[in-house]
Amino acid sequence: MKGLLGLIGQIAALNVTRTVARAKRSGIMIGISVLLFLTAYMFGLIALALRLARHHPPEVATLFVAGGALLLGLIVLVALMIWNRIEDRRARRRRLDMQANIAFGLSLLQSQPMLMAALAAGFAASLFGGRKDDDA
Repeated sequence: MKGLLGLIGQIAALNVTRTVARAKRSGIMIGISVLLFLTAYMFGLIALALRLARHHPPEVATLFVAGGALLLGLIVLVALMIWNRIEDRRARRRRLDMQANIAFGLSLLQSQPMLMAALAAGFAASLFGGRKDDDA
């Protein structure tokens, strides 16, 4: 039994090590790509300001570019607020559903304890006792 637990511990540690290494690698690559995207965005804004400076004074062209970036930033923030509100509603709905299920289970346990014991045994059997043809 101890040998099996040690093996399971080693497998779990190996999976955690792989996951941590993958997360580090992904974080570094995402950081590099964000830096490059920001550089491209900056040069795009410079090119836009230079293009606008042909038709307007340079100060006005710069204000146009800054105002456009500000407007896009505000649009992204509003979209993020809407998205967070939707996620909060979903989380609240899931929490209420879980509370209702727990309340139903407790009331069922109080009214029919033998039925709950049979359901728990069936659930445990389905989790831990698999058929041999499930592996194929």
